[in-house]
Amino acid sequence: MFENDYIVKQINIMVKFFARVLFNKDTTECYNIKDEKGNITGKGKLCVSLRILVDEGKINEAENLLFSEIEEKKDIDLLEVALDFYEYLNEKEDEFLEENGFSHQEILEGIHAVQKIYNIEEI
Repeated sequence: MFENDYIVKQINIMVKFFARVLFNKDTTECYNIKDEKGNITGKGKLCVSLRILVDEGKINEAENLLFSEIEEKKDIDLLEVALDFYEYLNEKEDEFLEENGFSHQEILEGIHAVQKIYNIEEI
């Protein structure tokens, strides 16, 4: 219990730090998902798709989709989507994560994997 609380707090701190340093924001939440014409952007579609998959309990499928997109096109928008994804997951209760074959430790490992891909391990 205490270990999970520590990991949850660690994830929150990391995500907020990256949001501030990399995007000059207080959060990575995908709220700018539409362009100036009102069309949903690719980043927006991915954010929505990932959240839907998570809410359906398809967390591993969502994470696979995320990494597939990053492998295809490693740009800064996808880094922001990844951080949003892990922040959203981190808000889920332990029971929900366990029921769906995931854990807070795996969230932390996912963030570290994204850091490695984007060469931001030393920040």
